[in-house]
Amino acid sequence: MKKLKYFIFPVVLLVVFFFVFGGTKIFRSFSQTKKEYDYLSLFSEVVSLIKTDYVEKIQPAEKFPGAFSGMLRALDETSAYLDSKQTKIYNLYLQNKVYSCGIYGTRYSNYFYITDVVKNSTTKACEIKPGCIIKAVNGKSIYGQSFWQMYLSLLADKQETIELVLLKEDSSKPCKVKVQTEPPKDTPIFKKIQEDIYLVELSRIDEERVTTLKHQLGQKRGDRSGSNPLKLIIDLRKYNGGDLDSFIQLTKLFFNKTIPLKLTLKTKSEEETFSLGSNHALTYRAVVIINKSTRMYGELLANLFKISQPPNTYVVTLVGIETSGFISKLKQVPLKDGSSILLPEGLFLLNGKNPGKSGVKPDVKIKDEDFAAIIDRSISILEKTNKT
Repeated sequence: MKKLKYFIFPVVLLVVFFFVFGGTKIFRSFSQTKKEYDYLSLFSEVVSLIKTDYVEKIQPAEKFPGAFSGMLRALDETSAYLDSKQTKIYNLYLQNKVYSCGIYGTRYSNYFYITDVVKNSTTKACEIKPGCIIKAVNGKSIYGQSFWQMYLSLLADKQETIELVLLKEDSSKPCKVKVQTEPPKDTPIFKKIQEDIYLVELSRIDEERVTTLKHQLGQKRGDRSGSNPLKLIIDLRKYNGGDLDSFIQLTKLFFNKTIPLKLTLKTKSEEETFSLGSNHALTYRAVVIINKSTRMYGELLANLFKISQPPNTYVVTLVGIETSGFISKLKQVPLKDGSSILLPEGLFLLNGKNPGKSGVKPDVKIKDEDFAAIIDRSISILEKTNKT
């Protein structure tokens, strides 16, 4: 009888523990599942009412992509639903094989706000410049679309004409302009613009460009010392994709390991930490150009320039407009009908802090209309820092 009593007591404790802790968790899970089911049931009811009571005959299924887009867009600035055509364009964009009309920008007030324009594109002839707002593409309003849906509508898989409805800064009346998409070009990422001043255009942070940049900067470094640093203008406005491994390799070029820099990728299930920088980083002075087009790994790089400036090693001045914020590792998930969704699968932390809660603020703020002379302004800043 005593043995039975000793056996029953721990069993009762386990049962109580299960109901108090495990049962609560199960109840919460059940409650959440029931809530989701209720919403799905409500969605079905709305679809049925549209079919029976809407004034015109309509097929609700044709409107489902809009519902998917709204749900993804409500998450954050980078999540998006892409239909099959947009998915195809996005995949070409990832491979740097997409045709572009040379327009960069950000989502602003439910439209596409232009932040930068490639000078040698047809956009120059149309007098499209930073500050203009795109309201429609090829006859379709882009109001309320996600950033990726807007941006991908300006890209193509071949050379073609795209018609834009544009609102220019100096006019209250929208106008129609036509631009031409052009094939991807191997533009130089490193070039001399003045004696001892070099321009680095980081439109992508991938293995090919990082390797090329390491080679070119390594050649220029030669036997320079800390008293004779490289002078760089690093343009991060035309950011167009990249990958994490290449980004980590790039930090070894620009950041000295004596400054503790740790990058953590935080996902739902784990945290992975990467050590940044190297013992062989460049000695340099730099102006880094940023704006709302500085996204993803470009924005992460801008954050590093902002927080890590050790004395007597390099001096960096950030020039431009505050970036958008929300830095994440993006994942594309294909769907069975050829469409796909974009979801952040992890957030980045720098030295334990989330840099994406707000954008990167420039040290020198520039207005949209002043970007036309941004290189001259950057040269002037470099010359001043060289004297101090």
